[in-house]
Amino acid sequence: MNKKAENFKKYLDEKEIKAFTVDEIKDDQFRSAADINGNRLPLIVILDTSIYGMIRVLVAPKVLHDDNEAAVLKLLNTYNKQYKSFKYYIDDEGNLILDTCVLLKDDEVDGDLIYAMFDVIIRHLGESYKELMKSIWA
Repeated sequence: MNKKAENFKKYLDEKEIKAFTVDEIKDDQFRSAADINGNRLPLIVILDTSIYGMIRVLVAPKVLHDDNEAAVLKLLNTYNKQYKSFKYYIDDEGNLILDTCVLLKDDEVDGDLIYAMFDVIIRHLGESYKELMKSIWA
C-alpha cells in the first residue's frame, strides 16, 4: 500500500469510519457505496502515487442508446458547466461516471476534505439523480 493510501486508511481507522473496504486487487483503492434515493451506487477512492486523489461514482451502467443520447449528453454538459468540483462522463463501456479530483501534497491525505467531498457528491446526486434517470430512460 502506498503512503497516501496508508494515511487514508489511518484516517478511517482513527475516525472509526467503516463504510470503506480496501480493494485487495489494487492497494491504492478504497470501495464503498452511496445511498441515493434508495439506490446503492458504487463509489471508490483512488489514492495512487500521483498528486491527485480521485473519488469515482458509478452513477448508472450502459446509459446511452439511440433514443436518449442527445438528451443525456446535453444534461451532462449542463452539469459539467455548472459544477466545478466534479465532472460527469461516459466511460468506454457506456457507464455514467462522476469523478471528483482532489489535489494532494506529497504523501499527505486530508481525510476531512475527502469526506467533505462525499457530502457534496451525495447532496448533488440526491437532487439530480431523478433528472439523470429520466433522461436515461427516455
